[in-house]
Amino acid sequence: MKFLHAADLHLDRSFEGLTNVPEYFQKQLVTANQKMLKNIVDTAITQAVDFVLLAGDTFHQNRPTLKTQRYFFQEMDRLAEADIPVFMNFGNHDFYQADRYWFAFPENIQLFDDERVETKKFVTKAGEQVGITSFSYQHPTIEAAMLESFPHKGAVDFQIGMYHGGQLPYAPFQVTELAAKGYDYWALGHIHVPQVLSQQPYVIYPGTPQGHTQKEINLAGVTIVESQGNQLLPRSIPVEVIRWERRTLSLAGIRQPRELFPLVRRLAVDKPTLLHLEFSDTGNLGEELAYQVASGELLEALQEESSQEICLWQLSLADSPTERPYLTVDEKLVDQLMATYQTPEIFSELLNELEQNPQLHSSMNQEFRVDTVTLLKEKMAQSYRFRGNADVD
Repeated sequence: MKFLHAADLHLDRSFEGLTNVPEYFQKQLVTANQKMLKNIVDTAITQAVDFVLLAGDTFHQNRPTLKTQRYFFQEMDRLAEADIPVFMNFGNHDFYQADRYWFAFPENIQLFDDERVETKKFVTKAGEQVGITSFSYQHPTIEAAMLESFPHKGAVDFQIGMYHGGQLPYAPFQVTELAAKGYDYWALGHIHVPQVLSQQPYVIYPGTPQGHTQKEINLAGVTIVESQGNQLLPRSIPVEVIRWERRTLSLAGIRQPRELFPLVRRLAVDKPTLLHLEFSDTGNLGEELAYQVASGELLEALQEESSQEICLWQLSLADSPTERPYLTVDEKLVDQLMATYQTPEIFSELLNELEQNPQLHSSMNQEFRVDTVTLLKEKMAQSYRFRGNADVD
């Protein structure tokens, strides 16, 4: 048996945080999600998988655009032609409402479309019996512990749990609770960073297959899971169309500003890349480099020198300033801010992504909040000067 596990495609999502994107690169951004989906389908067909699991947030919103719906169903039809069924649930972003879909789901798609746990049975071409248990969101959040309704492994060769969530308010669970069900594999969705939470059985967040923000780097792609005897073993295959990358470029050998241009012309990538370029060893160019980076002029000029496979979206300096910046506020304001950040609701909102991680959530208690705020206050005192103590070193 072999299957493909993907999650968090966010097909309607745009690429965030970008300004002044060259026209030739903008065209690639517009088609990236569609090409990524095509790569996933191509992978499923090439790998000759028995079925595909889409573990939630296939769409970025619960009202997918008609254009997105059309190309999604066209790709699902390709899987149908290859006799590959798809088991699909809906997550907190694309929570299911039937009247939002203007095209019929192809017959090869088996939907989990209710906020109740159910199991669908499937027999592979080799005669292996597979049970796939899951549920869907019908609202933006689910505070209930949905795992309690998952049955223990039934009379099948392989039992797979497909689960979108992790921590409140998104269908909370503990990894030990997953293992207790006796399943052979847990296909998770919701966390965009690839993570293997357990190996016995494998409990895997494959992560988003296409990054849409600068934080979504070092992606794994989709997970191909194959049986070896009674074990299910995973491996990742990348499918991203556009990569986010942060790269440091040493200017130690640069003596004149104009020498920077050929250095940037030699930058190479193996696929279209949204590049944050950080300059280190900048002492020879001094304040002029810092000025041109801050003004935005250098970014525009270097973009003209870059390969058309590169969108140079941000420049920064790696070298730390020798003098602490001066903030024209009273240091008492910092104390007020720190007190505000200790409020549980505000602290949780700031660290929302971390709190959704099942391995970290239990550690983020009141003691953690206090320690974090204390360290932040110390860091600010070390890094900045404030009105009233500007002359103090």
